[in-house]
Amino acid sequence: MPVTEDTIRAASPAAKFEAVYFPIFKPMAAATTAHSHHRFYPIIRVNLKVFKTCLTSRAQYLRLFALFVGLSASACSSLPTTGPQTKDIESEYQADAASHPFELVDVTTAAVEALKHRVDPSFAASFGSDTVTPEIVIGSGDGLTVNIWEAGSEPLFSSNPVAAPQVFATASARPATIPEQIVGSDGCISIPFAGRVAVAGHTIVQAQESVERALLGKTQKPQVLISLTRNSSSTVTVTGEVTIGARVPLSNYGERLLDVLAGAGGIRAPTYETQLQLTRGDTSVSVPLLRVLNNPGENVHLHPGDNLVVTRQPETYTVFGATGRNAQISFDAIKISLTEAVAKAGGLSDARADPQGVFLFRFEPRDVATNLGPLPSNLANEALIPVVYRLDLTKVGSYFLAQSFEIRDRDILYVSNAPATELEKFLNLVGLITQPVIGGAVVQSTTK
Repeated sequence: MPVTEDTIRAASPAAKFEAVYFPIFKPMAAATTAHSHHRFYPIIRVNLKVFKTCLTSRAQYLRLFALFVGLSASACSSLPTTGPQTKDIESEYQADAASHPFELVDVTTAAVEALKHRVDPSFAASFGSDTVTPEIVIGSGDGLTVNIWEAGSEPLFSSNPVAAPQVFATASARPATIPEQIVGSDGCISIPFAGRVAVAGHTIVQAQESVERALLGKTQKPQVLISLTRNSSSTVTVTGEVTIGARVPLSNYGERLLDVLAGAGGIRAPTYETQLQLTRGDTSVSVPLLRVLNNPGENVHLHPGDNLVVTRQPETYTVFGATGRNAQISFDAIKISLTEAVAKAGGLSDARADPQGVFLFRFEPRDVATNLGPLPSNLANEALIPVVYRLDLTKVGSYFLAQSFEIRDRDILYVSNAPATELEKFLNLVGLITQPVIGGAVVQSTTK
């Protein structure tokens, strides 16, 4: 017999309950059972019996029914939640539309392989490997000591060797030492009887030859040795999280990045939290220190004028949703995989998580996003493409793929709630509201 408004109005409260309230709860119980939350089904059945027994008043029943209908109509949109459900993300993606607010990519073998071709910032790629040690040249502000040897019995500079080994002081070759000369802003030093001699931009050997040419015709067969006593121009400036911020002088030995870092007293932060920013001219590149330590090719030669900034900047990712903990989590390693990221977040919550709704949010460079699939028209010209990676942990193969999926700095990991979680919240809310009514009805029926 079909249920109509007239049959409900004429029926007893218990019959009304059978006709209206029970059909509403029956599909809820079935949906709950389908999502493996069996603990709600007995509760529903017990509440049905209590309601049928206790609702003796037509007015009580109608008020309760109106309240339940109002709650059920607004439950999905009004219940608190940690974020969107899987269906909400898929709906916002708009798979059938020509444009999307983001790219939704399933974590598959093809996607993992495409991400392996992503190029990370690199000192070697940006500044070259420098297989040949860069030679130091003289610059303004450098201090030079000049030793001059002359042949013949009548030297131009002095008959007394000054600050030169006695083995060279012979009757035919007499050394003279000119006190330290500071290379001026014009790039020159002063040599007696020769005037200002340009040496800036020259190597030591080239500067010696320049002084010898300047003395030709003024003394007999001059031989010149120049020593760099104060290195002010060929330096690297090191600042930040180091023991001693300083201008570290370079030599013809060819100091590399780690040599200069040691010359500044070493770092003050843990290695896995340290970032190195190297600036040369108009090019600036940041690389984690752990990458330099694990890849000798990144330990490049430094050049005069380089700036090295050491910062404490741990690589982190952020976790939201149905996991053991929601937090910003540090890598504490040179790299971590998606499986490790989920584990560090406490794993999926057994009571709330949707294993088909594990998402990773990231901005990818356009060339990387293009390798993942064709870009929608509204994102084709963007330098960074918003990409949402989706992982289905109900499939065994997904765990192997997640081991090969590398987490990046500033990634966002989100695990959505299972659909049955919203039903649990709704039932709890209904219980909070209806329990006082049921209790009152029980008291009323026992006192009569």
